[in-house]
Amino acid sequence: MPGRKLVTQLKNNHAKSSLWLALILMIIALAGCGNTNSLINNEINPNIDVLGIKLNMPEAQVHELAASQGKKDMCINGYEYNYADKLINIGFDANQGKVRRITTKNPDTSIFGIKPGVDLATANAQLEKYSFSKEQASEFKFHKENVMLTIISMHGTLADGVTIELITD
Repeated sequence: MPGRKLVTQLKNNHAKSSLWLALILMIIALAGCGNTNSLINNEINPNIDVLGIKLNMPEAQVHELAASQGKKDMCINGYEYNYADKLINIGFDANQGKVRRITTKNPDTSIFGIKPGVDLATANAQLEKYSFSKEQASEFKFHKENVMLTIISMHGTLADGVTIELITD
């Protein structure tokens, strides 16, 4: 029966095609995740000098580095710890318990070479050097892929603080 053989061949070809398609989609998805993690691990985190705290770091490690528990508050995308004595605030993802935001007003720290207290022109030059794009809606917000950097400026002349955070969908 030649018709039956043809149907079997078509089913086998369809199964092979479906398998290849699934494999290709999985590779594409993993490559996309790898690029984000690569950016965080290779470029973003090495340029964060805030008590050794980095994006995606587990909560327990943050408390160890900060040498205290800080004051915990709930926020929209999870929770945060305010370390008032160190002039830093660390936001965590509620689902993973990992750092998603770091804010510093401590002049002994820096994010991408921007120390709180530096003039805005110097801060902007640093971000341009690292290829951050300025948001059109605000002169104090910059982004690079899924990372947002915000300069805190009370009077529009100095970078009184810096926040770096992961943008989630």
